Amino acid sequence: MLLQQLSLGGPVMVPLLALSVAVVTIAVDRFRFWRQLGTAGSPRWQRVESELSQGQTPPLQSSDGPVGRLLARLREARGESDRQLELQLSLQKERASMARGERVLEAAAALGPLLGLLGTVTGLMRTFSGLGQQRDTAASATLAAAGIAEVLVATAMGILVAVLAIVVLRINAAYRQSQLALMERVALAHELNLHRKVQSHG
Repeated sequence: MLLQQLSLGGPVMVPLLALSVAVVTIAVDRFRFWRQLGTAGSPRWQRVESELSQGQTPPLQSSDGPVGRLLARLREARGESDRQLELQLSLQKERASMARGERVLEAAAALGPLLGLLGTVTGLMRTFSGLGQQRDTAASATLAAAGIAEVLVATAMGILVAVLAIVVLRINAAYRQSQLALMERVALAHELNLHRKVQSHG
């Protein structure tokens, strides 16, 4: 039944289905990524920020996600300028990993409605062309109904793909921005702890 409904959309349904598969695949990948990493507001990262604000050193390793890798780099850096460079480098690397698939989502959000519109136009063209060749009123009505169904299916599919892509894109962007902000806060807290230790020893 579903395949029959999709077949009404005409040839334009092929790229629309390909886009929908790509969007769903990216959505599943991003869900697994953020579920494993955890959001910036999770108790795990709140505890890390709390320990840093109290002057403690969180027991994080480079395997503990972006924040752990950042702290490992900062601990190995020599001097404030090196730590600043390490922070910028880490932000760039982690941003690329967190933004994986966003370009495809942007393309799907833009192409989905356009492909739906293309399906609308081609469906109407075929409908009007067939109506011009039909003299039987009943046959003309049947052909018109099929053409309208094709138009509606293609348009709805294009909008659905775009909406899904935008939702996944916005959610991933929000998680990415919050995680990068967490990394910056951790780096600042780490730098503040080092200054306090220098002053206390001075």
